[in-house]
Amino acid sequence: MTDTLLRQWLMLRHIPRYPRKITAQALRDRLADQGYPTTERTVQRDLLRLSGELFGLSLDDRSRPHGWSWDRDAIQLDIPGMEPQTALAFKLAEHFSGQLMAPATLNALEPYLQRAADVLADTASPVRTWPDKIHVVPRGQTLIAPNIDPDILETVYAALFNDRQLDARYQRRYDGAVRDYRLHPLGIVFRDGVVYLICTRTGRDGVVQMALHRMQSASACAEAVERPADFDLMAYVRAGALDFQLSAEPLALELLLEPATAVHLEETPLSETQQLEDTDDGRIRLTARVADTAQLRWWLLGLGDQVEVNGPPALRGDIADRLARALSRYPG
Repeated sequence: MTDTLLRQWLMLRHIPRYPRKITAQALRDRLADQGYPTTERTVQRDLLRLSGELFGLSLDDRSRPHGWSWDRDAIQLDIPGMEPQTALAFKLAEHFSGQLMAPATLNALEPYLQRAADVLADTASPVRTWPDKIHVVPRGQTLIAPNIDPDILETVYAALFNDRQLDARYQRRYDGAVRDYRLHPLGIVFRDGVVYLICTRTGRDGVVQMALHRMQSASACAEAVERPADFDLMAYVRAGALDFQLSAEPLALELLLEPATAVHLEETPLSETQQLEDTDDGRIRLTARVADTAQLRWWLLGLGDQVEVNGPPALRGDIADRLARALSRYPG
């Protein structure tokens, strides 16, 4: 009786969740490999006995070879049961990392996420309320994220996950033109509610960013991605590529800051090279080497009268011109 129970439990662990399936013959072979030799007929009899509402097993006999699978929404069985702390980890992963996962990965995790929700609902432990006690707030003005076609999102994620090329129809932002591209996905970056595909394009040089909400259609290809040998996503982001880099050379930035703003930058520096020093007029001088980006200029303009740009001269002139144009819009 014990051997039968162990064999059946081991068999259940080898059955995939729908839409994947496994044949009774393949299950018999796997059981034999793990020290439980049996017949295909016995496996079939066990499957029929265990299928139904109790275990949520289904037989796909629409085409040969016939195969067995767990129902898509079958309850996740855990022995030993899921602990509240484990359930909390799944809940936090869903809340904070859900959009970072490929849709196929989220679908595979769905039974675990549902089981985690059930465990937390049934426990009196303090971990139950932990997800309600933490929140992440993005810096800056909150904007409503643009809508992305879910089919396009899933197609792009699948191509990236499997290192496959992608045919996409894309509307360019700067002129509104719609173009068809063969893309080589390299990574996904989330920024201020916008999802960017980092990729190269067949027949064109350089790595580019394509906002997924501007993608009008997408279809995966069989061909493998041609990945640049020296490409590293983290290095690409850290170099300021998504900050709309204006030049490859960093800037020797010098600012004069009001003390309240300087305190904030002392706690969260602009770069590893940042230095702060007092000045005679009560302001704080900041020096740092930073990437030359449009994002830097937007940030400086957002500080308003809390900052004076001392250098480099070209940046000081640019900021002064922009502020003068802004002031001219408020006559009188």
